[in-house]
Amino acid sequence: MDIVNKLLEALCTSMENPAVQEKLCNIFTSTSTLLDNVKNELAGLKAMEDGVLHIQEEANRTGKRLTPPVQTWLENAHLGEKYNMMNQLKDDYKNRGCLVGSCSLNCWAKYKLNQRSIKLVKEIKNLKTEHDTFKEKTEAQPPRAVKEIPTSSIVVGKIIKLNLEKVRGYLADDNVSMVGIWGMGGVGKTTLLIEINNSFLGGDINIGFKHVIYLVVSKEPQFEQLQKKISKRLGLSPDSEKSDIFEFLKNKDFLILLDDMWKAVDLPEDLGIPLPRHQNQSSEDRGQRYKHKVIFTTRKNDVCTCMNAHQKIKVEYLNREEAWHLFKQHSNDGFIRSNTNNEELAKKVMEKCQGLPLALKVIGRAMSNKTTHEEWEDMLTSLLKVDIETMPDMEESLFNILKLSYDNLAGEPLRQCFLSCAQWPEDERIPVLELIEYWIGFGLIDDFENIGEAFNKGHSFMRKLNEACLFELESDSDEDCVKLHDMIRDMALWIVSECGKKKRKWIVGANHDDLSQFLKSEIDNLKETELIFLGGYNNGRLLELLNDQNIDEQEQVPVTPTSPRCSNLKSAYLINAVHGWSLNFFPHMPSLTYLNLAGAKIKSLPKEIRVLVNLRYLNISSTEIESLPPELEELKELKYFICRDDLLGSTEIDGLSTIARLPKLQVLDVYGILWSEAEDLRLLIGKVKAITMQVYSVEILGLLKYLPTWNIKLSPLDNMPMPILQFRDLSYKHGEGLMMLEVAYCHFEELLINGSGVSLKYISLDNLHYLKQITWPEKVVPSQCFRRSNAASFIRPCHLS
Repeated sequence: MDIVNKLLEALCTSMENPAVQEKLCNIFTSTSTLLDNVKNELAGLKAMEDGVLHIQEEANRTGKRLTPPVQTWLENAHLGEKYNMMNQLKDDYKNRGCLVGSCSLNCWAKYKLNQRSIKLVKEIKNLKTEHDTFKEKTEAQPPRAVKEIPTSSIVVGKIIKLNLEKVRGYLADDNVSMVGIWGMGGVGKTTLLIEINNSFLGGDINIGFKHVIYLVVSKEPQFEQLQKKISKRLGLSPDSEKSDIFEFLKNKDFLILLDDMWKAVDLPEDLGIPLPRHQNQSSEDRGQRYKHKVIFTTRKNDVCTCMNAHQKIKVEYLNREEAWHLFKQHSNDGFIRSNTNNEELAKKVMEKCQGLPLALKVIGRAMSNKTTHEEWEDMLTSLLKVDIETMPDMEESLFNILKLSYDNLAGEPLRQCFLSCAQWPEDERIPVLELIEYWIGFGLIDDFENIGEAFNKGHSFMRKLNEACLFELESDSDEDCVKLHDMIRDMALWIVSECGKKKRKWIVGANHDDLSQFLKSEIDNLKETELIFLGGYNNGRLLELLNDQNIDEQEQVPVTPTSPRCSNLKSAYLINAVHGWSLNFFPHMPSLTYLNLAGAKIKSLPKEIRVLVNLRYLNISSTEIESLPPELEELKELKYFICRDDLLGSTEIDGLSTIARLPKLQVLDVYGILWSEAEDLRLLIGKVKAITMQVYSVEILGLLKYLPTWNIKLSPLDNMPMPILQFRDLSYKHGEGLMMLEVAYCHFEELLINGSGVSLKYISLDNLHYLKQITWPEKVVPSQCFRRSNAASFIRPCHLS
């Protein structure tokens, strides 16, 4: 009896233990209830994981990454594994055994099953709790040691390989910190520097640099922009100053690659780069030693001397064998191999390129479509007329060679399109769409039915110029661009100046010193100027000269308004270049046909604009203009009026009705400007070829089906009469001219993609809370509606939220 009492006493005591109580509770808790808990907790965890995966996807697009704790959390979530565990629990519950013929679950088996369920629930809850503690889920990506530089250049020959070996030796040599690579333009200096940079990607050079940074300096260096690029590569704040760069780099191992230097650069002062120094430091500097090295390219040996280069590498011309190999890669190899005579003729053409890679590439490409012996003989005859040996200026002799490729272009419009690229600054990446818009606005592409047709023509020109190796197409995640080799650009400017005879024919983006030197000449010389390009340059001296006022410098003489200073000026590209100046220079430009004032800090257009009776293109986008003068009605030749407001939107400008009444208007771009007068739009039906605008009213929405829309944004429209928005109603001819479509904050339930849609390149749907479905035409897949037809065209995914 005492034993029984003791057992009962021990049992009662154990019941007071929380752990025992919990276990007993687990035994008697319904297993199905626990499994429901697992399911519900797992659904919550999945929602959290989906959110993190979405954040990760967005971070990858914006150059960020998940923080290490969040990344670890994501790896620990193991949703697939946890779903398998839940399914196994369910199977075990369904297949539970029977005891002594009854259907009662064995208490021990139930207890173990419940324990597994509770353990899984706790694990999921812990993950959810950890997720809720994260304050920041993303962070900036750490800077990569080296970034690949895309290139289409083909590396050939022993020379570049020998030079690469020299560089490897210099990088390993503690006594060499500054290396200058020099040689004539087009000889392959940039190709060598890019090859040096990219060789770090595969680990070919393992010298232990923490940072390898490639920069293009150019003839007119923009040091602030270069500093921003350095800061970005180092992972520093975008507003970092050169002192921040200096402090960051001084205790790091780095290699700086500077391409296309025209004069010596003060590295600490101009860029914030610590001066390279010999690594076998003097006795007074016995601290930790860091590798600070700089390699630069230049056309001039003097720059190497001024930069105190410890070693120089002169890039020589290719030898005959290497030149022949490069020439064949770009030329018509089928013609060359067809018979011995053709091969000998091709070698004679190749030899006139003097082993210069750029000339071999350009002339080779010019001959790539030549299939007859006579055509090759004609090219050789042209090359023989360029007597390089008798020309004192080697660059001019090269221009004569390169010009043969320009002469080979089919038609004057294509040649003029190529030359127009040279007005952008050296080494500038010119956005493809911006360039084509210039060609259209300047009249180089003119005969078209709708704007899509005009852009297709522009893309065709792009392809032909790229195939001729007169520029390179470059693509990235933001936009497609073109870039001219600096020798090709110099050659184009040389052609424009009529082989150097009229150096003032174009004034293009000169720096302050060069332009001041130019302006010391007499004013009358501006009469031969046909084009001015000051994109981003606020040069008050030139604007003072253009304005209708006396010039106070002694070398200038007063000019009366009856004597136009720029009587032959046809194009003035002054984007972001006019700040705080009144535009009094229009009377001096009676021949002007193209005027771009985008980004100018001006509040109005002067009434004197009426004298620009030949003006065909006017761009006043992103200015502070609030009202248009009635004198614009005098611009009877105006075909293109561009007045965008991409940033603010809903800007109101008085006087737009004047533009609608211009007799020759073909393209109207008022994106982001509040256009509320439907009657003015009705005047454009059957007259214009392209319209870009943001639609704010249902009345104007109803007019779109009669207008050749180009880029349309519908936002906001909350009182739409129909629940269906039809694509064919957004432009005339069933939407065939519409290139870009954005729809946001509109109250419709269905988007019906009908019509031809032959020109559409971009579509964005955002914040359409009432949208239930998007309907495609029967037997037509989306890719057939939104066809990508050109290198610069793009289609972005639809964003629904």
